[in-house]
Amino acid sequence: MDETLKPPENTQEFLAMWNVVTADHLVHKLTTVLQDLGRRLPQPVVLDQPSAAALATQLVHAFQVAASPQGGAHAAVQFLTELAAGTPDPP
Repeated sequence: MDETLKPPENTQEFLAMWNVVTADHLVHKLTTVLQDLGRRLPQPVVLDQPSAAALATQLVHAFQVAASPQGGAHAAVQFLTELAAGTPDPP
């Protein structure tokens, strides 16, 4: 794969690229955390890597909802509630 990354053309493009890289990093880190947490429950739950990564992706999105200007913990929980019910399209 011979891709050459071009520098962002403006601040908006830079922020979009930064957000993608940050989200990917958080998903990677949270995947391991979720697997570890599952093993530490009173009745341990084993999450394989793909399942933990899929859950981590949704949780990172919920964190982004919570961090938005009109967000907060309630908005993040509402997002997860709708996701569990199959209402929103997953990101």
